[in-house]
Amino acid sequence: MARLINNRYYFDYNATSPLANSVIDWLPNGDLLFANPSSIHSSGKKSKRFINETKNFLRDTFSTPVEYKLFFHSGASEGINSLVKGFAQKRYAEGERVHFVHSAVDHSCVYNLRDELELYGHEVSTFGVDANGDYDLEEIISLLNKSDKPKLLNFTWVNNENGVVWNLDDLTRIKEETNCFIHVDAVQSVGKIENWNKLNNVVDAYTFSGHKFGAMKGVGFSFVKETYNFCSLIRGGGQQEGMRSGTENTTGIYSMKLALEDVLKKQNYTELYSAKKYIEESIEANLSGDARIISKDSKRRNGNTIYLIIPGRKADILITAFDLARMDVSSGSACSSGAVLPSRVLLSMGVSEEDAKSALRFSFSYDLSVEESKEYSDKIVSVLKRFS
Repeated sequence: MARLINNRYYFDYNATSPLANSVIDWLPNGDLLFANPSSIHSSGKKSKRFINETKNFLRDTFSTPVEYKLFFHSGASEGINSLVKGFAQKRYAEGERVHFVHSAVDHSCVYNLRDELELYGHEVSTFGVDANGDYDLEEIISLLNKSDKPKLLNFTWVNNENGVVWNLDDLTRIKEETNCFIHVDAVQSVGKIENWNKLNNVVDAYTFSGHKFGAMKGVGFSFVKETYNFCSLIRGGGQQEGMRSGTENTTGIYSMKLALEDVLKKQNYTELYSAKKYIEESIEANLSGDARIISKDSKRRNGNTIYLIIPGRKADILITAFDLARMDVSSGSACSSGAVLPSRVLLSMGVSEEDAKSALRFSFSYDLSVEESKEYSDKIVSVLKRFS
């Protein structure tokens, strides 16, 4: 029997994940960490001890060298803004302007930085992707080398919409040939790809978000090399070596340790990928060519995401049908005043505006089993067949 969450089937793990069982068990039974970790009394020291325990666990889990510092923040949007805007602000204060390079399919917290960076005279370049969501390595290198300014590349390891996985090993050549700084958006990596905790140490910074893998919302972390200088986005009491002031969210921080322990214990990537493929093949077999799987032929895909287009069918109508069938799915589109807007990611991949308004995304838990996928596929197909 497949698992239900609040008596519903939840297929939207790329948006956010339910709390891990380890976090659920700890919250009511644990000794809640209310004290300020900057305080020197016993309660404050206890909070600090839990933070340090989490720091050590994260360093061990990702095998980060000593030159990486670690700071906690409220999640991906704040972390990425801190590292990108902070990088540009640091150079601006020194009388320089930077060249920021990112992709057309990056998350909005990256993509929407263009206007603000350009307002201060920084240069922003965008590289494209092909129909499968893959990049051209030569294009990235060429873009970075067109400017003599200090250069920063944002590289999205796993795309939140299409599930395409980019190759961290390519960053070694990019670093060697451009001497740029590199930030990796690693938000969608944990539990969704093989070797998600194996980082490329030429990278200058990585950002993760806790709620994507079972921790509490409002907390995330970034690894940052000591040589990556940036101005803190949040100024205050100078906590976390000045990288992010403000009283640390001790409970949220510790929830990331608990959730990651669950992922390490329970994830079987081979099983996950096989389960996703079973659902995908079931959809294709039963919809007689009406369904189109996005990025099916990309170089690498993650193990939990199916991005689907049903031509001629509006995503909001499809989502409503799934909702009535007690299944939570999402679209690649943004909604504004009830109107479904085409996904920027799909448009960047050459999908027509009409088809982009017909996109559905299914994203599953990192511990999805083949047995569960058989029940899930029957339920998913039963709804989709009404529209074929």
